[in-house]
Amino acid sequence: MGTATPGLLLAFAPPGTLTTDRCVVSNRFVVGRGSDSDLPLFDDKVSKQHFVLSKGTRGFFIEDLDSTNGTFVGGKRIIGKQACPDGAVIRVGKNVLVFHANAGPMLTPPPATRYGMDGPFHSGTIIQGLLEAAHSNRHVLLTGPSGSGKELAAKALSHMLASGDVPLNILDYNAARFTSEDEATATLFGVTARVFSNVDPRPGLIEQAGGGILFLDEVHNLPNRVQRALLRTLEDGQFSRIGESKRHRTDVRFVLASNDAPPTFGLAHDLLARLREVHIPPLHQRVADISHIFFATLGAALNDNGHDVDAIMPLFGTDHVEAMCLDGFETSNVRGVLDLVDRLISKMVTGVEPKSAVATVFAERFGSGPVALRHQKVVPADREEPPPIEPVKEDATTTASHYDIYREQIESAYHQCNGNLAATERMLRSAGIRCTRRWLGIYLKKWGLR
Repeated sequence: MGTATPGLLLAFAPPGTLTTDRCVVSNRFVVGRGSDSDLPLFDDKVSKQHFVLSKGTRGFFIEDLDSTNGTFVGGKRIIGKQACPDGAVIRVGKNVLVFHANAGPMLTPPPATRYGMDGPFHSGTIIQGLLEAAHSNRHVLLTGPSGSGKELAAKALSHMLASGDVPLNILDYNAARFTSEDEATATLFGVTARVFSNVDPRPGLIEQAGGGILFLDEVHNLPNRVQRALLRTLEDGQFSRIGESKRHRTDVRFVLASNDAPPTFGLAHDLLARLREVHIPPLHQRVADISHIFFATLGAALNDNGHDVDAIMPLFGTDHVEAMCLDGFETSNVRGVLDLVDRLISKMVTGVEPKSAVATVFAERFGSGPVALRHQKVVPADREEPPPIEPVKEDATTTASHYDIYREQIESAYHQCNGNLAATERMLRSAGIRCTRRWLGIYLKKWGLR
């Protein structure tokens, strides 16, 4: 077992602040605006020496170096020195970083050809595994939770296995659709005449996919007898339709996929032994890639719907990326990112102004989750800050509260968020309105809404 290589990955940085998007973390590693920092971040919200990572006997620790704007780990501002867990999401100024106790291959830049896989940190490892599988003489098993991107990996294999520029055709089928052993056998291998009543002779999926790829998803649902029949085809490259003894040769390449996992694999051991496994990790293990996947998907969707990408992309910033990273889309994986993009596009195409659409959708999606849009200054409990006041020249002597000025927007956001103060605060901050939940509660009560 090799030595672990700790590293920092930059999930998000505003234009002009980026020096490198990945780096190895030494035993004492300083991040700050100063050019002598181990990781310089040229961001005016970052102090010259902002925070330090240091190695202890039981792992790494993170300590804020009395920075002006604070260091946030997991959405909370740290005070003093504390343990820095593997996968920690760190916000410093306008930047979002992810710490890995063993960054390993993630520290290597991705290959030039990405086969449509977004995310600069983990795509390289996945692509390398697929390339090795494609150039072996074995069929492939893709494992990973639902929504992790196994279909995209199969498409990548179709390009890797092509002899020219044209990818192999893919015939895909979900094995969970089979209702019986007979149906599975007939669908895969085909049927000759007069085998079943009221069933016409027909080729099976193996025959139809000849010369290309047969992608069988959720293959762990196949009955054992069907798995044994499939194993024989994998071994000798031949198959028979039901009702005939003749064996036909096939040059189909099998790509099987399963969201099941050891030790509960539903696949026979003999079948597993003849497959080259490539694991597609869940999105919550690829946190630093989330924003890259999101922005690539959103950019394509905006283009498809005729929106001005350059005008809309600047609406997203550190708060949005941090919220996505902290959520991790653990239950939905990449499909959760696609759903988020779909909600945004749906709002915009129905006439909602883009800035409002972004604020509303992010508040709805992350309002009750572990989001990190709570960056007020840390103050003692007995010295809580008064509400922000901004002068308004109504007459020579009158000033109005910041909350009264934005009363209409505050009330609208409060109703849109169904009375959730945390979500209301997030929506308002996304729209550039300074507020705190405490004073929101005070003013909403004053206005008769609570």
